[in-house]
Amino acid sequence: MAELSRRSGLAVPTIKYYLREGLLQPGRRTGVNQAVYDVPHLERLRLIRALAKVAGLPLHTIREVVRAVGDGSTVLDTLAITQDALVGAVEPEPSDPGAEALLARVIEARGWRAHPASPAYAAALRAVAELRAEDLTMLVDHLEDYARAADEVGRIDVEAVGGADDLDEMIRGVVLGSVLRRPLLDALVLLAQQHHAGALGRDPGEGADGHPRGRR
Repeated sequence: MAELSRRSGLAVPTIKYYLREGLLQPGRRTGVNQAVYDVPHLERLRLIRALAKVAGLPLHTIREVVRAVGDGSTVLDTLAITQDALVGAVEPEPSDPGAEALLARVIEARGWRAHPASPAYAAALRAVAELRAEDLTMLVDHLEDYARAADEVGRIDVEAVGGADDLDEMIRGVVLGSVLRRPLLDALVLLAQQHHAGALGRDPGEGADGHPRGRR
């Protein structure tokens, strides 16, 4: 147990809690108060840690993902459960037929096998509806371009985790990749904006008077 704690980065009481909750299978008993834990136990703890500490998911949601990983579900079904857990519940937007039609058209153009009942679909629909509500036509008009960029990121994500040795490691990669990639991708987009804004004739780091802004 002490070695498992050291290698997983989780405290012994936390590991015991996961054992009591059925998230982690018991080790092989070698004595009254001793048990042997192996690599699958470590991988499962790393997955649980990613779901709990990094993604911040509640226990009942973690249990759903762990159950899917352990009960022989297909990779696609397990990925779907994990993705739904990461997106979470999405508050419905007031009906916007225009946004619905636009999103459906873009998804069809990309050839995506998307599920309208999924939280990811609801989140995308809400985002498009909010852009339309704010009259951000200049962004809405480029929705197909955003979808093309998203397609490439999604392809890279799947290829990156596809080489995992087992399902636990693959789902852990999906969780960590989805959560930790967001700030990285946002920052890279900001850097790209700085670069392309130069084509407008002014350094994005300069103020209206041409002097550097916020630099010391």
